[in-house]
Amino acid sequence: MSTIKMLYLLRHGEAELGFGRYSDFDRKLTDNGIAQLKRLGKILEINAEKFDQILSSSALRTKMTTELIAEKISAERIFFEEVLYEAQTEIILRQLNSVSNDVNHLLLVGHNPGISALASYVTNGQFISMQPGMMAKIALEVDSWCMLGRETGSLMEILQ
Repeated sequence: MSTIKMLYLLRHGEAELGFGRYSDFDRKLTDNGIAQLKRLGKILEINAEKFDQILSSSALRTKMTTELIAEKISAERIFFEEVLYEAQTEIILRQLNSVSNDVNHLLLVGHNPGISALASYVTNGQFISMQPGMMAKIALEVDSWCMLGRETGSLMEILQ
């Protein structure tokens, strides 16, 4: 294996409750959620983290999350995918398996329960409960994204 692939899983920041004013898809981040992500962005900047690509759900709160992180950590490519909204592990995994092999550091911004289930699936199977604004940094033991699957990664750290 020549290059270690790093997968960063980020659950969107704290979001407003809809209460019927707008759809779940259109929920915005709260002021607290924005502040939380700005702190995380600063931590990522200090740690000199980098992303070759960001893959995000196209829901408003994940778009806002992605934009706040991208202010601190640039990414060569950013893609917003509607299929990642409320996606379960199999759907997310299918998206990740199709990522170009020139991508070594990938950030996935998504929702629960899918993002927590994926973190657990890719690592040792122990449930990782991803809270709003929480990021899991996972080192992958694969040469290609198409090889990503059950227990192919090791949880390096949780950032919040």
